[in-house]
Amino acid sequence: MPLDWKPRGRDVIIGNIPWLARITDKARAKLRGVIGEYIYPCPADKAFLEKYGLTEEEFTRMVKENPTDNEMIAAMRKVIESRKP
Repeated sequence: MPLDWKPRGRDVIIGNIPWLARITDKARAKLRGVIGEYIYPCPADKAFLEKYGLTEEEFTRMVKENPTDNEMIAAMRKVIESRKP
């Protein structure tokens, strides 16, 4: 059964933050119930979340609250800035 939906590729970078486009797409799809056979969070998604000190729930809430790519980039930049020593 072919998938009707696909996340952006692993190599797509938005906001100079690798993996953000793909994990955001997958979280949005899961929220809409159209993720199909994709897994959110997959091991690579979990590595992204761990790198930035986020839980799946926190990231999913960010996606709900920031529906555009530009809003997600800004939200992730705030996370990155807040995690700096």
